[in-house]
Amino acid sequence: MAIKTYPPGTHVGQFEVVSQPLVGDMSIVYICLDHEGSCPVALKTFKPEYLPDRAAYDCFLRKGAAWVDLGSHPHIVRCYEVFQPENTIEVYLVLELMVWEKDRDDASLRAWLMPGQPLPVLQALLFALQIARGMQYVTDKIPGFVHHDLKPENVLVGAGRLPQADVNRLRVTNFGLAAVLQEAGAQTSEVLETSGVSVERTQLTHGSVGTPLYMAPEQWRGESVGVAPDVYALGCMLYEMVVGRHAVAGRTVEALQRAHCTGNVRPLPYGLPVGVCALVTRCLALEPGERYEGWKAVETALAAAYEETVGYPVPAAEPTDALSQAERAQVGWFYNEMGCSYTKTGKTDTAVDCFDLAVKVGRAEGDRGLISAAIGNLGEVYRRLGDAHRAIEHHEQALAIAREIGARREEGSALNNMGAAYLQLGNPRRALEYLEQTLAIAREIGDKQGESAALGNLGNVCHQLGDLRRSIQYYEQGLEIARGLGDRRGESAALCNLGAVYAYLGNIRRAIEYQEQSLTIKCEIGERYEQIASLNNLGNAYRDLGDARRAIEYYNKALEIAREMGNRRGEGFAINNMGSTYSTLGNMQQARAHHEQALVIFREIGDRRSEGDCLTNIGYVFMSLHDTPRAMECCKQALAIDHEIGDVMGVALDSFNMANLLAQQGRFSDALPYAEKSAEIMEQVGHTEKARQTRQLVTRIRAALCS
Repeated sequence: MAIKTYPPGTHVGQFEVVSQPLVGDMSIVYICLDHEGSCPVALKTFKPEYLPDRAAYDCFLRKGAAWVDLGSHPHIVRCYEVFQPENTIEVYLVLELMVWEKDRDDASLRAWLMPGQPLPVLQALLFALQIARGMQYVTDKIPGFVHHDLKPENVLVGAGRLPQADVNRLRVTNFGLAAVLQEAGAQTSEVLETSGVSVERTQLTHGSVGTPLYMAPEQWRGESVGVAPDVYALGCMLYEMVVGRHAVAGRTVEALQRAHCTGNVRPLPYGLPVGVCALVTRCLALEPGERYEGWKAVETALAAAYEETVGYPVPAAEPTDALSQAERAQVGWFYNEMGCSYTKTGKTDTAVDCFDLAVKVGRAEGDRGLISAAIGNLGEVYRRLGDAHRAIEHHEQALAIAREIGARREEGSALNNMGAAYLQLGNPRRALEYLEQTLAIAREIGDKQGESAALGNLGNVCHQLGDLRRSIQYYEQGLEIARGLGDRRGESAALCNLGAVYAYLGNIRRAIEYQEQSLTIKCEIGERYEQIASLNNLGNAYRDLGDARRAIEYYNKALEIAREMGNRRGEGFAINNMGSTYSTLGNMQQARAHHEQALVIFREIGDRRSEGDCLTNIGYVFMSLHDTPRAMECCKQALAIDHEIGDVMGVALDSFNMANLLAQQGRFSDALPYAEKSAEIMEQVGHTEKARQTRQLVTRIRAALCS
């Protein structure tokens, strides 16, 4: 049965969904921005089949309210509120978010546990200690509380560290939710049995809810009382951390039940510290009474095992409301990630707000890496908006910080972004300086993704310089790296660039093939913003083939996505391209109307370069209508913008147009300086073909002056 989920951009009350939903076996989680609290949160609910009736629904509300009452602690995930949107039966837990390590698949402890790869003993002990301290806090607040489903998936590992030890902070989560499943009892058991049993998922067994790999013997009998089942589950997790495999073996639920209920736990390997072996063995005792009697006793045993192993005491427990500098900075990293999500969806205003907040947090917490990342991302937003000069200002700041803190990868990223901004300004020679540095750093530190991005931009430089053979070489190298990394986004970008080059070469069929491959990938990975470029490129290709109807179909698709996302720049591009298509059809009135509509959009969003392009296109329309004065006025305005924003190639192209227009009127002395300026620039940037054309124009004008 299809599950109804909310896509990014949806508002659920005051919460705006900012990423694709995380759909698990039983739950749905949304990463959201709380517009009232101005902070990132997670909204969590069960799938509808796990809230089948009023009793289960009421249980969810009660357990959620109890979780809220637990308040804040360094080792539990905080639940801020139980939220129900108006006019719906849906109910959500509003939870704090944790930023996890970038090299992990998710935030759960499961992402740290690799078969055959035990964690270092000290790390495992400190991980278990944090779980015990979190559970001790909960049982102090709610005497007799039993989690019933402690397992790696219900322990989250943050990117922040404990203040007195170089180990990640852990938080226990999903308090009381096992009881909701138990309340749903008969209604959920059939679903669990028929949906494919997994020994690593929560399920109902003999009236008791748990996960087979971590269930105590008494849970299998439906007799669990007190904290003993949770202590047993911690023993299973600690075993898994220090050994690198599960404490019990079995491929079926029945086999696991026999192993747990007969005490058939795998032996601990030789070489583990004595205290660690004793701790694990007691936690996994067959009889509940033989285990530790409470979480304080577990904490004491963990502290003793740690001190025996390293010779000094465990880090002291923190105050209930303690947060480390790294954890406070986590909020800033969430803002940064949200800004990236908003950038992808084209919601640039909100993206800028998120990045500004990230910078503010970074400065407050002294996190220079966060400041550099957020400022660099702000630069990319401004570049997308067409304000390359403002983008460069931000990238220069990001570059300076990256160099100060010795962050080579971030230095390479800032240089790459600088190159892209100068390329947007039509200054390929300056762009080349930065991009060559980017490529050198990426190769020096083994950053294959950075290398692929640099190769893509170097291909863009060669494309702008007219060196299409070399451009293709760069794109193909970048494509090979992206595919080797499984980087679908990088692959789609390389294919899109290759399509643009082949279109320029006149190989339209091959261009379409690349663009269609690129578009397919972008659709598969949900890159809505990037789809606009591929759709526009496909429209341009079909326009070049003379298939105006199909070209306009693609532009309309691009326009639809741009408007859906509120992406005004993408909207302007699609409309401007439609205008060019109407020009090829000889429908100059429609062409002018579309170009002028796009011009209004680009002026509204402050995209000066695209504003200049629109003015140039309108000038072409007036030239076709033999309205030379108005054509010249448009070219003059476009040329003024080129000079203002430092668009070197724009100056060359619009000077060429002005020279032609003046020459047509017989004003050869006025035309010559424009033609010479265009030729000079084309020579400087090394655009061989354009330089040849401009030299020919200069020769013709000089000949006319001499005749």
